[in-house]
Amino acid sequence: MNISQTIKSNAIEYLSDIRNLYIEAFGGGFSAQHIDIVELNRYLLAILHDGYALLHIEDERIEAVLLACPLEMDEYLPKEISDKYEPENCLYIAEMMVEEASRGKGLGKKLMEAFETTADKKRYKDAFIRVWDQNEPALSLYRKMGYADIAEIQQTKRKADSEDTFVMNKIYLHKKLI
Repeated sequence: MNISQTIKSNAIEYLSDIRNLYIEAFGGGFSAQHIDIVELNRYLLAILHDGYALLHIEDERIEAVLLACPLEMDEYLPKEISDKYEPENCLYIAEMMVEEASRGKGLGKKLMEAFETTADKKRYKDAFIRVWDQNEPALSLYRKMGYADIAEIQQTKRKADSEDTFVMNKIYLHKKLI
């Protein structure tokens, strides 16, 4: 039987599955980067403590995850955003991950729609997401869903297979939640 559901949770029971999906999404491919497991666990626990996860589950297997938290948790938040908005009253999509085998099935769009439907609009008036400028599928999806470019930053990452580093240009996108 094919059982598909999207759930909202901050339960750490999903931590291992979320961590594995994170490693798959960001530890390989063209943008492969070093992932410190201890730091990753700390990061994910902080998000689940102060925010939540939207999980797309198919036959008891997590295929996609959206992690959301207050924007004030973004340690890279550009001053041009924090000066214009109240970060504690904004939601931040900290991560959006779809397992490789499930990409192209519309799961990212489904999670974004669930995010906008379930967001606490009494508390949060704006939503932000940060994405690598080379991730054209993600940029296309977010822009089609009404998110607009608002700022850019550069992040230095350590390559997965060495001590060398590389720079990723990241774009912040914004959308009103009302």
